Amino acid sequence: MKHYRVYKLTEPDGPILKGKDVEAADDDQAIQEAMADEDCPVCEIWQGVKKVGSIS
Repeated sequence: MKHYRVYKLTEPDGPILKGKDVEAADDDQAIQEAMADEDCPVCEIWQGVKKVGSIS
């Protein structure tokens, strides 16, 4: 499992409201977990310094 951070944003490319740790097998699974989170209408998914996806 790999460690990811999901950041909830106020708007796309906006300020971060909060962050959440996620463990996932790969980037796709991390993005799917973020998409399934109802608290994440606008989010970015990061693994370290690499942005792996965004939801808006």
